[in-house]
Amino acid sequence: MIKKTSKNTNIAMSRIGKIKKKKSILEKQRDRTAFVFLLPALILILVFFITPIILSLRFSFTNWDGISKEYNFIGLNNFKYVVNDACFGRILLNTLYLMIIYVPVLNILAIVIAALIVNVKNKIGNFYKSVLFFPNLLSMTVVGFIWKLMYDYNNGLINTVFRKLKLDFLVQDWIGAKNLVIPSVAASIIWFALGYFLIIYIAGMMSIPIQLYEAADVEGATRAQKFFNVTLPLLAPSITINVVLSTMGIIATFDLPFVLTGGGPGYLSETLALKVYHYAFTNFQQGPALALAVILGIIAILIAFLELKILLKREDIY
Repeated sequence: MIKKTSKNTNIAMSRIGKIKKKKSILEKQRDRTAFVFLLPALILILVFFITPIILSLRFSFTNWDGISKEYNFIGLNNFKYVVNDACFGRILLNTLYLMIIYVPVLNILAIVIAALIVNVKNKIGNFYKSVLFFPNLLSMTVVGFIWKLMYDYNNGLINTVFRKLKLDFLVQDWIGAKNLVIPSVAASIIWFALGYFLIIYIAGMMSIPIQLYEAADVEGATRAQKFFNVTLPLLAPSITINVVLSTMGIIATFDLPFVLTGGGPGYLSETLALKVYHYAFTNFQQGPALALAVILGIIAILIAFLELKILLKREDIY
């Protein structure tokens, strides 16, 4: 009897082993298939993302002029040149100032609007979403020209409306005044990007279980209480994604400030990304341009790391 039981056990173990082996073969085939499908994307990332980063880092330590095949290693001289530039501090502050205005205003505005229209199911809701997303379909260059016309002191739409309404004290030189140029640039970028981030927040709100709102209704919660105690906490993953994406976007933004102000007046709206362009294609200083691009990348990584550390900890709480 014992021998028979042992024999059955061995047969069962043998079958389990065969099943595991078969699963292992299937998993390997699945991994190979997945790799084949991912290969084109990996090649594109390697060619157009990883390789330029490595080359930029390499040439930032050389005196390469951008054209010649000859270059020499000059250590940290390009980095010293960039950091010792008289306008470097101003440009760094401009970039941080733009980020401090843009990121919180954009995300708060997108969350509030998403909360207002997420439950609007009829055609009006789709109309609101389409109107808000429409600017995102335009290129940043076009948006820059539109807002440049709107900000014009004499004939721009904004000042014209204020004059018509007899609110002359609100008429301003929006992109020429020292204290207004960065907020004006931020406002135009927010108008452009709002629809994109709005969609992510709407998707996040739609994924929240309806039972939680029904339970809140039973408890007699108001709409504001449901927003702050249910919606906002459970929207944490969407907030994390949008905050990091908006931060990276504004640090690297170049085209809209370039069209709108060109960095002026003076250096008052010059950002790090815009300065990289000016080094490379206005002054033809490829070495300092690449060095500043590396500094810009390091700043972006540090800020993203800090944001992720804070926001992911908040996600764990909920």
